This record gives sequence, structure tokens and C-alpha cells, in this order.
Amino acid sequence: YLLFSLSFFPRATFFLKKGKLSGDEILNTKFKTSDVLENDEEIKQLNFFFSELNFFNSEMEAAMVKLQSQISIFLKNLKNIEEENKIIEEQNEALFLELSGLSQALIQSLANIRLPHMVRNFDSF
Repeated sequence: YLLFSLSFFPRATFFLKKGKLSGDEILNTKFKTSDVLENDEEIKQLNFFFSELNFFNSEMEAAMVKLQSQISIFLKNLKNIEEENKIIEEQNEALFLELSGLSQALIQSLANIRLPHMVRNFDSF
């Protein structure tokens, strides 16, 4: 991640390519300015680089926190919707069973009905 971030800052990349500093050394090692830096301008440029890097990292961290919050809310909503769907499915199954029972009862009731035999007299017309 550090090397990726440093690719946006040409001055720091220069020091890495020059072989005087690694990414870890830039962040973790206290060094003498006379060993690495040639003048105050380079110090200012590196300070500017670190400020930009810190700002960029802060923005990325804030974006990650916001994204994690949105993901948590999304997952919570998804879980609620899944629970609601399960309840609806159970209600639909119960209604289907009730409808099936009513259909069978209606069919049995109709089977027991005896209709009078109707004979049409076509001669009377």
C-alpha cells in the first residue's frame, strides 16, 4: 500500500529509486538530513509529501468507515427482509393448506348432493 501511495508522489519515488530510503525507512527511521537531503527545499518537499500522504490516508480511512457503516446497514436490512420473507412464506403455506382442505370439503359436499333427475319434454315446445 505504501509503495502504491508513493507512486503518486514523484519526489518520494525518486528517493526510493535512488536506493537511499525504502518505504519503511521513510516512515519508521529517524535519519540525519545531511545523509539523505541536500538542502532545505528537499526537506520542505518531503514534509509536503508526508502532509499530502497523511491527508490522503485520512480521507481513505473516513471513506472506509463510511463504507463499513453502509455495508452494516445493508446487511441488517437484508436480514430483516429475509425474516419477513420467511414469515410470508409460512403464511402462504398455511393459507395453501387451508385452501386445499376447503377444496376437498367442497368436492365431498358436492359429491353427496343428489340432483333430481330432470327429463325434458321436447314435445311440449
